Amino acid sequence: MVDFKKLLASQNQQVVIEPTEIFRRLPKPPGINDLYTSQDQVLKEWFERKKERDLVIKLHTGGGKTLVALLIAQSILNEHRKPVIYLSPTNQIVQQTLDKAKEYSIPAVAYDKNNSNLPEDFLAAKKVLICNYQALFHGLSKFGVRDGSRTPIAAGAIILDDAHVAFSTMREQFTLKIPREKDQDSYSHLTNLFRSDFNTLGKGGTFDDIVSGADSGILEVPYWSWQVKSSQIREFLRHQSSSYPLVWPLLRDNFDYCHCLISRNAFVITPIFPLVDLIPTFIDCPHRIFMSATISDDSAIIRTFDADHNSVTKPITSNSLAGVSERMILAPELMFPMDNIQRTLQDMAKWMADKQKEGTLILTPSAKSAELWKNIAKVADSTEKVSIYVKELQDGKSRGPFVFFNRYDGIDLPDSSCRLLIISGLPFGSSEYEKHRANTFAGASELSSSLAQRIEQGMGRGARGSGDYCVVILTGNDIAAWLGRYEQFLTKSTRAQFQIGQEISKNIVDEKDLHETVIKCLNRDTDWIEYHAKSLANLTESIEEEQSSLIQASTERRAFQLIRTGYFDKAISKLEGYWQQTEKIDLKSRGWLKQLAARAAHYWEKTDLSQRYQQSAYADNSSLLRPQIIPPYVQLTKTGKQAEAIVNQITRYKGLRRGYFGWFNQEVSQLVPESSANQFEQALERLGSNLGFVTERPEKIYGIGPDVLWLLNENLGLVIEAKSRKYPQNPLNKDNFGQLLTSVEWFKKEYPNYQHIAVSVHQNINTTKAIVINDDSKALTQDKLNQLITDTRILLKELCESNVSNDELVIKCEDLLNNSSLKPEILIEEYLVLFA
Repeated sequence: MVDFKKLLASQNQQVVIEPTEIFRRLPKPPGINDLYTSQDQVLKEWFERKKERDLVIKLHTGGGKTLVALLIAQSILNEHRKPVIYLSPTNQIVQQTLDKAKEYSIPAVAYDKNNSNLPEDFLAAKKVLICNYQALFHGLSKFGVRDGSRTPIAAGAIILDDAHVAFSTMREQFTLKIPREKDQDSYSHLTNLFRSDFNTLGKGGTFDDIVSGADSGILEVPYWSWQVKSSQIREFLRHQSSSYPLVWPLLRDNFDYCHCLISRNAFVITPIFPLVDLIPTFIDCPHRIFMSATISDDSAIIRTFDADHNSVTKPITSNSLAGVSERMILAPELMFPMDNIQRTLQDMAKWMADKQKEGTLILTPSAKSAELWKNIAKVADSTEKVSIYVKELQDGKSRGPFVFFNRYDGIDLPDSSCRLLIISGLPFGSSEYEKHRANTFAGASELSSSLAQRIEQGMGRGARGSGDYCVVILTGNDIAAWLGRYEQFLTKSTRAQFQIGQEISKNIVDEKDLHETVIKCLNRDTDWIEYHAKSLANLTESIEEEQSSLIQASTERRAFQLIRTGYFDKAISKLEGYWQQTEKIDLKSRGWLKQLAARAAHYWEKTDLSQRYQQSAYADNSSLLRPQIIPPYVQLTKTGKQAEAIVNQITRYKGLRRGYFGWFNQEVSQLVPESSANQFEQALERLGSNLGFVTERPEKIYGIGPDVLWLLNENLGLVIEAKSRKYPQNPLNKDNFGQLLTSVEWFKKEYPNYQHIAVSVHQNINTTKAIVINDDSKALTQDKLNQLITDTRILLKELCESNVSNDELVIKCEDLLNNSSLKPEILIEEYLVLFA
């Protein structure tokens, strides 16, 4: 009798390490014979470069990353006979990976969190261990922690699947959060420790609004205050460390290297960068393979995982379009003017799910924004509901529409489970750290790269590979504005598909055209399919990826390590050398690096040097920490021609002028009494800029002067105090008017050659009897402000929908201004009123 096990055992003695050969010998599922061209290419290049410690492999969503990673894992197991760890970002993807391994008979074993020991087959290097990132990176890790009781596991390789979506997960693993809702006493105690520090910086009002829950902003505790009080905080938290056992061992000795952030929801301690060196299994691993989608900026891989810069600059990728799904990407706000885009898309989503019987999903950044869709869709307000609705879509039991908020990854909806995907609103992160970064880097390349990745992640939920197709709608003033300026941060294929969508949009003139265009994709119109395929191939050939951000990320990471090891002077030299020698660095990023240098100088006990760096950082980026010694005020640059200033802002959006109009609408939406003081003042400053004036927030930047300053021309300024949050019937009182007069005196000192008008943004024109107001002081009531916004909107709409050249646009703008009430001398008469 034939003994097949014996025959198989004799074959298994022949060790194969080349991954494509491993694939050739594996039993395969029905219908699978060969690898994609892209898979074959990246596997062969990996095999040639396998001795490098860090390697990034990039394949399109649906391009077979999981199989590639599993073949690499098996190759390493065969060659080195050392344990291999395969990390996935979610439990759902862990299970999918296990299923894929089983499908191809690749030996794999699941991580069991309920078992105190790791699987024997993993430790014996017989099977690859599949687990999520949280299993490896925490303070009680079974793999061992630096200076912990467990002997660290020496892994032969670690494969980090979907590394491009793991950044927020990794930061959470090293973040200690005291939620206000669950522990009000601790939250109040810890935040109150810094009340005097924020008062000293002139931020006492903002601090009180945030901790009382009235303001949704984020405050960072100054590093000099944090260092003084961190020991006191450590001792307080030590007594309740059992409440956060997985993070306490990682942070207890590293408070000096952390940000401390305060929001109305939590008191947060998070490291400047994830402290991955505390996990010896990871930091000492000889082979680390980062599997990623084809994102355009890999700097977060360096910042998060301390990956080698030289290796990350040379990712393993393929020019093949295998795995690239067919996507019709449309942005309604950048098309023809619609009366009600929200209603149009709601009708389309309902029609798609109910009539066409196609899966329909809507992604929003927050629970609040999800509410806009609840009248036509089911909102998944819990992780459990997300899982249920995903399963219903996958099984065809329901076609939606469903709304998921802040869920841009870890969901696979191939084929008819998702044919219409609506991404509603710009996908900002939801954690305190992500919000802090968003505020710090608003408009800078660092934030734009992060947003691009989240948009790409969202679009990857539908159309999961070759042969799959999906209509993607990007909607919202904020996302339209972002696309208008920053589409270059999208990957090559997505940029190409977005440009295809823009070309299509030129021929869409009404809602009927929009509907019929979507139908062409769904009904597999042959002309559309051919147009998409040819255009995608042509456009992707002409686009080059940007690599400049990788050096900055490496510089930051290296400086951070030097600070932690006490080489403060070397850290400062590293940072200073970079910002002085780099021409492309934007001001906000340069300020961020200078603040890190200031922190290093402070820890070095070089107080004067630290103050100089902090002042310079703040001058570059006023969203950073205000220095203890505020630099002297610098007069604003004199104004130019109003029309030229307006058009210069519009033309930053290149061929997508409607994107600027979307940005304007997003900003002025904050000019309502319900907004926080910070939101309102920021929007008011930008409204002045929209009108072509030179604007500033002196009180925020320098701690003195008015809330907002508008220089209307070369000899006239509006000195503005914003009292928008007063109750509608409350009159202007003596204290309010006193602040306005103080700001006027400041303006006279700093701008001696200017005339001025003192303006109070106030709900009404009433005053208390204790004050006497002359004609130099006026009110901008909410009604008049709304009228000003409306008139500005009419002007900008006309300009943004025009197709004339930039020079002709200036002439057109001048004509429109001459026939409006928006020129300085008329604006004062039309919108500013005397107090009663």
